[in-house]
Amino acid sequence: MSPHLSLARLSAARTISGYQLAKRLGLSHATVSFVLNGIGEKRKISKETIARVQAAARRHNYAPNRFARSLRSQRSGMISVILPNFKLDWAERVMLGMRKLFDHSELIPFVTTHSFEEERNRRELQSFLERRDNGLITLPTIGCAAMYREIAKSSLPIVFLGDEIPELTSLISSVMWDPRESIRAAVAHLAGSGRKRIAFLGMDYPGLGTLHRFKAFQEALHRQGLALPRHLISRPVASETPEKIVETSLRQFFSGRKDPPDAIFALNDGLALPALDALQQRGLRVPEDVAVVGMGNLTHTFLGMSTIPEPVEEMAEMAARLLLDLIEHKVKPPIHKSISTSEFMARHSSDPKT
Repeated sequence: MSPHLSLARLSAARTISGYQLAKRLGLSHATVSFVLNGIGEKRKISKETIARVQAAARRHNYAPNRFARSLRSQRSGMISVILPNFKLDWAERVMLGMRKLFDHSELIPFVTTHSFEEERNRRELQSFLERRDNGLITLPTIGCAAMYREIAKSSLPIVFLGDEIPELTSLISSVMWDPRESIRAAVAHLAGSGRKRIAFLGMDYPGLGTLHRFKAFQEALHRQGLALPRHLISRPVASETPEKIVETSLRQFFSGRKDPPDAIFALNDGLALPALDALQQRGLRVPEDVAVVGMGNLTHTFLGMSTIPEPVEEMAEMAARLLLDLIEHKVKPPIHKSISTSEFMARHSSDPKT
């Protein structure tokens, strides 16, 4: 007899099914299933019963057959999470927020990135469909709007995290950040320190998140009685690298100008960080010559970046909860949620006293 076959038979002999476990304990299969899938408390099963089932499962070497379950449900038992990248710590904070729910669910997150590359994102979306995952959470890319539309029309649960595509708001649920009050606080801080020419460093991208941040910045300047001349608005194409966007923007702001900016408000920390390096390479002092403010608080405090904290974990938890509600048919799409903030963190890049 093959030793591998012998081991396989020994393993099979020790295996017990959920039905058998329920029978030995004198409980319903549903009760045992809820406990073994980590949702016993949610189903209001007593702590004593939960402990009893878990102890019996350990004693009998029970292992859940996810493959059989996926065949029955025609779903993979996974949630696709497609994020832009793993730079800084945004993706890590997203997953920390989602774990609060997925750790207590039978669904497993499958995490990947699209790098804002449309073809790469199409492949990831196709993989999501081929795996037959139970749902999708993603920060969307505009170029894949047609695929998102088809996913939504096929009734597959989908939630946009951190951005929305204007033409899909009537179809697809979302969780957004509303930083208007925080942007007002940041601009008031800059104006209060004597900054009169505050430039906007962003990118040309038609997602609602980007558009709303720029509009909020314009409104905040207006509240302070400050103008925003055309040369202080820089929004290169979003497909460029952050370093290239910053290079193009600083050339526009400073080359040959008698009225360069004395402060820069960046769309996100991913642009604010390379801006610090590029300004120093030009011989400009931060914040004495030019103050810099970012958005996201994705940098370490010791870097001294003034920034607006983004409630990433809270948004991610809200998105996970919304997706689970869509999967369980507790709500119908589209559901749009947002988290408003008013906090601004002044650090050395805009305040030399900190």
